[in-house]
Parts: sequence; structure tokens; C-alpha cells
Amino acid sequence: MRVGDLSLVCHVRGRGPRCVAHPAGPGMHWEYLRMPLAERDHTMIYVEPAGTGDSGALPPGERYDLATYVAHLAAVVRAFADEPVFVLGHGHGGFVAQSYAAAGPAELAGLILYSTGPVADMQMLDQARWNLHRDAAEQVDDAEAATRRLREVLPSHFAHYRPRRTEFAQVVERVRCWPRPATDFAAFDLRSAITAIGKPVMILAGAHDFVFGPSAAATLRAAMPDAGVALFENSGRFAHLEETERFTHVMTEFTRRVSNGGGQRPGPGPAATGDLLSW
Repeated sequence: MRVGDLSLVCHVRGRGPRCVAHPAGPGMHWEYLRMPLAERDHTMIYVEPAGTGDSGALPPGERYDLATYVAHLAAVVRAFADEPVFVLGHGHGGFVAQSYAAAGPAELAGLILYSTGPVADMQMLDQARWNLHRDAAEQVDDAEAATRRLREVLPSHFAHYRPRRTEFAQVVERVRCWPRPATDFAAFDLRSAITAIGKPVMILAGAHDFVFGPSAAATLRAAMPDAGVALFENSGRFAHLEETERFTHVMTEFTRRVSNGGGQRPGPGPAATGDLLSW
């Protein structure tokens, strides 16, 4: 699809209620986020953000900032909005999804905030840069180098990578990353803005996610006390891979209840608090 002069690629899979999925990063390719089991009951619309994959890069002088990502997400949702659309944001994609939902778009059916939080502070930025650049001497300035570095650090974001290596190694080996979008990643705090979100919200967090785990989920819940929260006890940052069946069940119950006119909170209780580190 076209967003102004930019080509933005989306991959549409499955059938059922529509759900636009925005990946983490910024700069990660969409494919790691694919959810074949969820596609049995949802029309999943996976976004390739600007500057990644087959989507176009921004023109010189334009920034890969939060406002740009939000504008692009809004355009994608509008393109599929002949019926209500759910939005799922993972990691950085969750920042984009929160900012989009806070504006009160009529097309939005409900919001799924997955392994994300409302705050990007300097600690997070420092950790993100370390993940990409290990040290000051290693300047990651092309997709090959960024991808290599991401593949090195990604196993630490699973709860139990080594004993389940045969399951997850292919995901790690296929993940791709583009460095330019990450250069414009700036600090922000959405806690005040998201109190205005009037649509149903589901918060998903891995108990072993040292990026956006239980503490981040609790911070989101504090700003949106009517939101549902599901904590995945055997997952890190990738519950859709580590606990696929339960993840899909929670997601499907949420979208089904909302689509049938049910209440905001779909059942699972609030996440416990814990320490928050960042990527």
C-alpha cells in the first residue's frame, strides 16, 4: 500500500476478526512475529515498518520517530477498516500502538499490548544501543551487521532457549534487522496519554522478560485499570513462540469477547510486579 510517497508492505494471513500486528525494534523484520495458530481465527495483517524488508525507506531528512510510525499504522488500519480492526503491538510496536490508540481512532476495536510498556527512558536507550553496538568501537551501519548483532543477543530474550534450541534456533537464524530506524529512537513517557484510551485493552507479558516483563505490565495496568493482563510463566519476550497455545487462546478469547460486545477485561488477573530492564 502507499502512504504518501512511501510504499508500505503488509502481509495478510488467515481469516476472522482483523488484527494489525506491528513488530518490535525499531528495525526488526516482521516475520518473527508471525502467528500461524492465531491465523486460524483471525485475519492477521503483519506490517513491515518503513525502512525494513520490502517497505520503502523514508526520504532523506525525515525521521524514524514515533509520530511517523503512528501515522503509518493509522494508514494501515484505515485501509482495512471496512470492519473494526484490532491492533497488536510487540515491544517498540507496542509504543506505536499505544500512541495510536490514545488518539481515539474510531476504526480501532481493541488493543493488544504485548511485551511492551509506556515508558522509553535513557536506561532503555542505553540498553538498546548496547544490544546493537556491543561497544563504542563496533558501529553497526548496515543491515548485515545489525542482523548479525541481533542474532547474537536474541537467545537471551527467551526464557529457556538452550533446552528448546531446536524449536527456536530457526527463528533466531532467520531474524533480520535494519539499523537506520533505530537511530531516531528517542525517550518518551506515554503514561498520561494512555489513560485516554477508551477501547478494550489486553496486556500480555512474559514472566522472564527482562525487557518488558511483569513490572512493565503493572505500569500499563496502573494507567489503564480496566485492562486485562495475562502473564506467561514460562516465557521471556516471545510468548507467542514459547507458549503458543496459551498465547493464542488468550488472544482469541479477548478478540471474541470484544467482537461479541463483552466487557473490557477478559479474565486473566493482573501481573505481579518485578524488576524492569530494557532493550
